[in-house]
Amino acid sequence: MFKNISISVKITSVVILVVLITITAISYIAFTFSRDAIEERYIDNLNVIADLKSDEVSSYFKGIGDATRLIAELSTIQDKITQIKQTPERFDSLKMAFEGQIPELANLKEQYNLNEIFLLDNFGNVFYQTESSSTFQKLDGDLLLDSPEGSKLYFGQIHDDIMLISGILKDNTLNKAGIVVLEVNLNPLFNSVGDTTGLGKSGESLLGVLFNQQVSLIHDLRHEADGSLPKKVFQMGEPRGEPMQNAVDDSKPDGTGIYSDYRGKETLATWRKIEYVDWGLVTKIDIEEINENAGDLVGRFLLGGVIILLLALMIAIIFSRFLVNPILSLKSTLQLLGKGILPNRLTRKSNDEIGQMAVTVDNLVDALKRTAGFAHKIGEGDLDAEFQPLSENDTLGNALLTMRDSIQEAEKRDKERNWIVTGVAEIGEILRAHNELEPLGDDILSFITKKIDAIQGAFYVVNEDLEDDPTIDMLASFAYNKKKYLKASFKFAEGLIGQSAIEQDTLLRTEIPQDYVTVTSGLLGDKKPSTILIVPLITDEKVFGVLEFAGFEKFTPTQVKFVEEISLIIARTIFNIKVNDRTRRLLTESQKMSTELKEQQEVLRQNAEEMEATQEELRRTNQRLEDQIEEVNRTQKRMQLLLENASEVITIYEEDGTVRYISPSVERILGYSAQDMIGHKDSEYVIEGYSSVVDSMFRQLLDNPFESIRIQYEIRKKDGDAIWVEATGTNLLSDPAIQGILVNSRDITERRRAEQEERMRSQMQALSENSPDLITRLDLGGNFFYINPVIENYTGREPHHYLNKQMDEVSLNDEIVSQWHDILREVESSKEKTSSEMDFPSELGDRIMQVNAIPEFNQEESLESVLVVSHDITERKLIELEIQSKNKKITESINYAKRIQGAILPNNRVIRKMLPDSFILYKARDVVSGDFPWYMQVGDDIFIAAVDCTGHGVPGALISLIGYFLLNDIVRSRKIHNPGSILDQLDEGVTMTLRQDQANSRTKDGMDIALCKINLKKRELEYAGAHRPLYFVDGGEMNEIKGNKFPIGGGRYKNQTNFDNHIIKLKPNDSVFFCSDGFPDQFGGEENRKFGPRRLREMIMETNGKSMTEVSKIMEDRWENWKGDSKQTDDVLLIGIKF
Repeated sequence: MFKNISISVKITSVVILVVLITITAISYIAFTFSRDAIEERYIDNLNVIADLKSDEVSSYFKGIGDATRLIAELSTIQDKITQIKQTPERFDSLKMAFEGQIPELANLKEQYNLNEIFLLDNFGNVFYQTESSSTFQKLDGDLLLDSPEGSKLYFGQIHDDIMLISGILKDNTLNKAGIVVLEVNLNPLFNSVGDTTGLGKSGESLLGVLFNQQVSLIHDLRHEADGSLPKKVFQMGEPRGEPMQNAVDDSKPDGTGIYSDYRGKETLATWRKIEYVDWGLVTKIDIEEINENAGDLVGRFLLGGVIILLLALMIAIIFSRFLVNPILSLKSTLQLLGKGILPNRLTRKSNDEIGQMAVTVDNLVDALKRTAGFAHKIGEGDLDAEFQPLSENDTLGNALLTMRDSIQEAEKRDKERNWIVTGVAEIGEILRAHNELEPLGDDILSFITKKIDAIQGAFYVVNEDLEDDPTIDMLASFAYNKKKYLKASFKFAEGLIGQSAIEQDTLLRTEIPQDYVTVTSGLLGDKKPSTILIVPLITDEKVFGVLEFAGFEKFTPTQVKFVEEISLIIARTIFNIKVNDRTRRLLTESQKMSTELKEQQEVLRQNAEEMEATQEELRRTNQRLEDQIEEVNRTQKRMQLLLENASEVITIYEEDGTVRYISPSVERILGYSAQDMIGHKDSEYVIEGYSSVVDSMFRQLLDNPFESIRIQYEIRKKDGDAIWVEATGTNLLSDPAIQGILVNSRDITERRRAEQEERMRSQMQALSENSPDLITRLDLGGNFFYINPVIENYTGREPHHYLNKQMDEVSLNDEIVSQWHDILREVESSKEKTSSEMDFPSELGDRIMQVNAIPEFNQEESLESVLVVSHDITERKLIELEIQSKNKKITESINYAKRIQGAILPNNRVIRKMLPDSFILYKARDVVSGDFPWYMQVGDDIFIAAVDCTGHGVPGALISLIGYFLLNDIVRSRKIHNPGSILDQLDEGVTMTLRQDQANSRTKDGMDIALCKINLKKRELEYAGAHRPLYFVDGGEMNEIKGNKFPIGGGRYKNQTNFDNHIIKLKPNDSVFFCSDGFPDQFGGEENRKFGPRRLREMIMETNGKSMTEVSKIMEDRWENWKGDSKQTDDVLLIGIKF
């Protein structure tokens, strides 16, 4: 249907439709923006009111909490409690000690508008109250008495707007001594929170608390002020009251949204968590009230749209008529073209686009006429006819030119193919006419040089006589239409010939070295060839020769292709000729060898006859020798038995120390066979350090041939064990029966071991007698085998009083006897050394002994006795107790510093109020940390930083406090909000605080920092850093922005300038990460290397697209796995934010 509508109607309809769509879109966008602006204004208003009221409630309870801790730490209370030991019977004494008013408590009660302050003992009895007429009520039962330990407070339930807050009272020894209870009237707080100023006709603020999975609203409601508590109760997960459920749920961040309230009405609500008391605050307003202001806009948009639509209709009708008339004229001309008729030229009536279309149609008709003429000439066979297409994109003209060129190219290819086929047939005739290589080469070169217009040619054949190093030899050459008698030889990969052969590829060179061609012509003078063609002769992937041609003009691809095609035929012919030559040569050699074999057979027959006569004589001689050998063997067997069972090794050495003979007993004593030793020098088996002793014996025997030398040395057996040997050497070189050096060796290992044990026993006896430790040897029945003189210092009795007596018979202290019996039983059970500590009453007073009990075994490996060594460690124990006491005080001080640091530093809950999808990964190496996160909000600007101070532990924490308070002062008090300027001021402040600006300063402490200022409304982030980079992920790509290469503090550095300030525009799903150096510097992994910035960057890209909660867990797990069992290298701080 639409196809049959005229252009004028289409134009009018399109204009009306576009105008209608535009009006609708503009009206909808304007209405949406207006409605969103109203809603945004209400959201901002609710957020401001919610922040103010949540801060007010938090500040209120923080003040009361501080008051509770202050009361618990009052010295006047602690001193009195410490003096009285608490028991139920001593309650009156405790109450009397606190008679009268305590001014500090009265002042605190008035300052915080408290109903009452109670002091209770550990049993729940009130021993002091600021008003004697007040009555203490356990509104929360015994829960109040079970207040948490440490500095935490107990916040009770609300009963008729009354709430009890309790904390721990401690005495001067920091032990629990009672409970302080504050009775708080919440009416003033509830009235302030319930104020609806700025919340319109339906808005209100609500406070709620979570108890047993029920959320209770705890003050009067604007729409249901019935005065009862709890006002409303919701179950967790119930559809109603969802904002309050989010506010009291610690796992969910603060936020804003549209939800149903306790009345079931749809409201715009914002919620906050209240610190200190685990309450939730919700500020809300009805959606009906917000939408009232948007209703008036709809009528205005409708009226304006109708007026604009009527004006557009009139303009569309006039425009369509003016445009359509010229188009109808073009239509008739194009219809003629569609029928194949080339009409006359059109009349141009205007210079607009339609007029230009008329000129274009005229040009098209002229071009079609020229194209038709060119096609007619091609049809008649005129392939050289001239024709110019309309343009580069003229489809018809370019197709005609392509057709003409294709016809010409096909004709040229046919001529070239015929030329090659004819040449191949002619070369085949030449190859079949020869069975020798050299004349074959002459005829091939003569034919090919003429065929391809070459002036010189060479024919090379591979010479395989040397199989390991074949050469390529020139067999024929041709130049200027004559045979030449040149000789040349190349190895594979040598020169152009060798290169073509080893690569098995054609070489066509147009750049020829000056001295490459040696043949010249008298007619042509010094004119040299300008091109060289080298083609390897290959068949079955093996090179049999090479063809080389030179010409004045570059060889055409057809000529090159011709030579390549005939190269295969020539290679096969060379192969056949070589095979025939080899066959003829082998036949001749075979005939010659057959003749030689017959002559040799005749000579062998004559030799055999002579050998037969000789063998008869040898048989008679052998019989006589066998009888003699039998007698010698019997004698040798007797000698062998004697030598094998000898207790010594008998060795005969050559003069140079080589073993000529060694007795079989060597295998029983040393484990080596005689064959292993004979012909070798046995000094290689001598233990290092004793080789010089053996060498010295040989020298002395050679210098004094009539003396016997005896030495002892250590030698290694075949199984690896070492034994001691005593060797006695005698020089018998002059004895004609031996003619060597005779050495008798015997194993003296056991003898030396016995001698060594005797020496060690004597030494141990001397050590034991002079040892300051008490040393005792007991058998399993408790009898004393040995006791050193130290026993006299502890018991007043000499050692002989105890020897060969049982422990129970020598008047030792019963406690000592009992503990020694226990030690004997433990060693007897475990068969291993045991260590323990025991009390040892003595004449020197009560002593503490460190006892080591060592089992002693007999030759059958049975437990025989126990050596008990007791070392007096009394003084050491006293020192350890003193150290433990001091360590406890130091630990308490450090823990107190930890509480201070933890109280002032932000955590995930704090930053997620403004940056919900974010995390802080914070791991202190010690109790307190030198790294700290810093957070502050000033108006719309959020400041957040990762700071890495010099050192860690307590020194690092001290530097961190300096940095924390300086940053607060710079941003809040001095109102400097540019990150680069903040770091400049921080650097100046640290330098002055640590007096690093003075000439005699020796401190180099300071800090590295990555600081960001974030404005969510402007969608802008500013960054400045000292040594620490910022990783910014934008659309899946990560950019690293490096900080300045000098720290905060530490003195002035060479070429130090002001800190740079970087500005980044933020888009949805952008994210940033920054950290201290503790995260990448952690050692671990299989090779104990640093984690490194590269792995951190890879993790950031791997987790791109995940929530920051998931990213935090993945990074923490990956880092912990890398660390493994290694010690944490430094404090770790990593911050991630997703926008």
